[in-house]
Amino acid sequence: MVEGLKLFAQKDGHVLEIASGPVFVTGAAGGIGSQLVDELLSAGHQVCAMDVNPDLLDKRCADWGRNVYPIAFDATDPDATKDAVRAGVDRLGVPFGIVNIAGDNRIKPLTEISDAEWRYLIDVNLTSTFYMCREVLPLMAAERVGRVINTSSIFGLRGQANDAAYCAAKAGVIGLTRALAVEYAGRNIAVNSIAPVATLTERVAKLDPSHLDGQLQRIPMGRFSEVSDVTAAFHFLLSPGAAFFTGQVLSPNGGDWMP
Repeated sequence: MVEGLKLFAQKDGHVLEIASGPVFVTGAAGGIGSQLVDELLSAGHQVCAMDVNPDLLDKRCADWGRNVYPIAFDATDPDATKDAVRAGVDRLGVPFGIVNIAGDNRIKPLTEISDAEWRYLIDVNLTSTFYMCREVLPLMAAERVGRVINTSSIFGLRGQANDAAYCAAKAGVIGLTRALAVEYAGRNIAVNSIAPVATLTERVAKLDPSHLDGQLQRIPMGRFSEVSDVTAAFHFLLSPGAAFFTGQVLSPNGGDWMP
């Protein structure tokens, strides 16, 4: 374990103070992922920054410049995921946290979604999360401590027209999260999900303005999520104060959806 923020966990019935270990982040070169990595580094964590885009990852690393180990790989490939996790563990040790942010979207009507697009969106949003969890959770279980945060979406909670594949995948992330929360709770591992409303990243800003206007009208607070609104939720779920939260869906959404 590396020195960093102090965290508390239970092991063999005793409360232990431990130093925070590394955090593995997929989708680390994207708008949310890159800011989260920067904030985690500033908080004293070592980070394994993982992304499918090697050029953008290199650019981000030049900005981060400290305590970060980049790995470029395709998270939809099970063998590549196994190799990437092994490389991260060999370099930094077993992670205290994994944050699965990798994902993508294609907005189009149901009848226009091709078989290939359906498979791609399920794979990049849901199956990639499954692969990462399958590789990392047994390692955390051996240490009897860990935090897993999987990224869903407001669309995985309430649905959205012309977004069937993405909604299905993100709803699946919530189901996967809850199943793993139950399965690993006895090993002192918390598994939770974040389901933000549309967040003003570069990718989202390029969407059809009519789509964005429709989403904005649903939000009582009258604005989209800032990246910092989402990273704050990640930080909370990695913090000592979230030790008793598992199987939960935190949704920074400005009132868009209220269960």
